[in-house]
Amino acid sequence: MKHRITFLLTLALLASVALVSPAQAAFSKVGTTGAAFLKIGVGRSTAMGDAFVAIADDASAAYFNPAGLARVGRQVALNHVDWIADVSHENLAIVLPIVNFGTIAFNVTALTMGDIEQTTIDNPNTRLREDEGTGLFFGASDMAFAVSYARIITDKLSFGVTTKVVQQTIWDMSASAVGFDVGLFYNTGFKSLRIGAAVTNYGTQLTFSGRQLDYSFVWPDSGPNLLQGSYSTTPMGLPTSFRFGIAYDLIEAPELTKGSRLTAAIDITHPSDINETVNVGLEYGLANVFFLRGGYILNADNSYQQEIGWLTGLSAGLGARAQPTHGLSLGLDYTFRYLKYLKPTHRLQLTVGF
Repeated sequence: MKHRITFLLTLALLASVALVSPAQAAFSKVGTTGAAFLKIGVGRSTAMGDAFVAIADDASAAYFNPAGLARVGRQVALNHVDWIADVSHENLAIVLPIVNFGTIAFNVTALTMGDIEQTTIDNPNTRLREDEGTGLFFGASDMAFAVSYARIITDKLSFGVTTKVVQQTIWDMSASAVGFDVGLFYNTGFKSLRIGAAVTNYGTQLTFSGRQLDYSFVWPDSGPNLLQGSYSTTPMGLPTSFRFGIAYDLIEAPELTKGSRLTAAIDITHPSDINETVNVGLEYGLANVFFLRGGYILNADNSYQQEIGWLTGLSAGLGARAQPTHGLSLGLDYTFRYLKYLKPTHRLQLTVGF
């Protein structure tokens, strides 16, 4: 019976992938989705090339695979990303297991940047530049609020779902959408082999509206000579993605607090707007106190990978754990990721277990 449940759930998850991007093979969909900030990874897994769907054992499972939350204790995680061009990415995750019910998690993500000065339009027919600042400033930000539910079905299988509200704002224009994640986590029972799969950010479309889209134009015929109009923006879907991965402990510690552990993970990621990637990651833990991580994201398009550089996608990181008192644990993780055309990014996460 357990095997039947596993088989049926896996088929349902794979069937949903066919709905995610049925025309992916017909034409390129690069740059056709909105809310790109949802693709910025969080947690220690970013040091492992984002290969985490089959590990998903901390609060960042809410991002990669909500099914993993079913096996996570009470945690609060704060993640800061020093993103490109003075942009900051913040994430707060709260995981609360409830006896005889399952696990509830709350997640808030924010992408913020400094004020931007409005500039005039340059006339290409003149030698002088007219694109000067007007002295007016505006802001832009992205937000996502998510609630997850996860539950253990059997001793080896768990599932999770997430509902999120996404909003993007620039000046006085905004767009909002509702997205969903669904995931499965399966411990095979063969040594430490784990399997995970998840569909993330499947939902409605974003359509911008606001005062900056309004305009006036002259109507020369009879009647009012000045009419009001509004530009219509093209709807954009969310950056839907399907992940399938496996994880295995190459070195298993008989006791986590005394021995060492080396975990390898591989994810195959199929986004709806870019090429597929193969994500590979390693994590070495010593006495469950000190951690060393490394990873790589390989683009399936070889020519594109050469264009962005083979070092792009390389990541590494360090981590430390401490238990200052009974019932309280602290974790600090750092990640470095290399990008060829943009400056390298830095991530820092503080995790509190209670």
